[in-house]
Amino acid sequence: MNINTNLLEIVNEFSMLSDVEGILLGGSYGSKTSDENSDYDVYVYLTKDLSLKDRKRITDKCCSYIELNNTFWESEDDGILKGCNIPIEIIYRNIEWIDSTLNRTLIKCEADVGYTTCFWSNIINSEILYDKNGKLTNLKEKYKLPYPLKLKRNIIEKNYQLLKCKSPAYYYQIEKALKREDFISINHRIAAFLASYFDIIFAINEFPHPGEKKILKIIKDNNFIIPKNMESNIKELLQSSVEEDNTILYKMDELIKNLDILLENEGFIMKNR
Repeated sequence: MNINTNLLEIVNEFSMLSDVEGILLGGSYGSKTSDENSDYDVYVYLTKDLSLKDRKRITDKCCSYIELNNTFWESEDDGILKGCNIPIEIIYRNIEWIDSTLNRTLIKCEADVGYTTCFWSNIINSEILYDKNGKLTNLKEKYKLPYPLKLKRNIIEKNYQLLKCKSPAYYYQIEKALKREDFISINHRIAAFLASYFDIIFAINEFPHPGEKKILKIIKDNNFIIPKNMESNIKELLQSSVEEDNTILYKMDELIKNLDILLENEGFIMKNR
């Protein structure tokens, strides 16, 4: 790989720590789909947590700016790489934890609400930069599986029910929020609706979910089977989110109706409310 010198230095420094088992380059650089707005996503896999002192020593050496130990989602250090001015996220994960997480998803076939297969996509589409005992190589091989049919069914069933089937479904939450003119809640529930909707779309196509970025481009580039008018319906849904009427509900109905047609064509008969 053609790796930035300062990124290579970070890899070399972390590889000298005894608790570092391996390092992956993920995101668009790892999957070779980067553009001018991409950052480096570096995943450091550990047997136990690193000291902040060691993390600070390495990041201070290699980054022109660093925010140490951000814990909004996972434990990570976020900064700007020296020499190239490219943002970098260094995410720290326990290697036993990721194995357990992937086992839950791919072997036990347990579905989540949105983004079910994101960790799977991350592992199989990342580039190994360091692998002390071959554990990352083994993980990539272990989970280089055909998309499990049971998982596909579980994702579709769990997430579909939250579109409009069950009482807590996003559709009815948005309906109530419209009556209250609570547009912050509407925006929040639209995001959740789309997370479940796209979890279904990626499951139908048996494609590991890459996360929230570039979704429509990935769908186009990989020639997914999709519901009729999906892209235009989504754009209209997002545009209608600021309108003070029930247009948003009509747009959601359109998305669900066309999804129903696709699911039926694929052999999934879903019972809507």
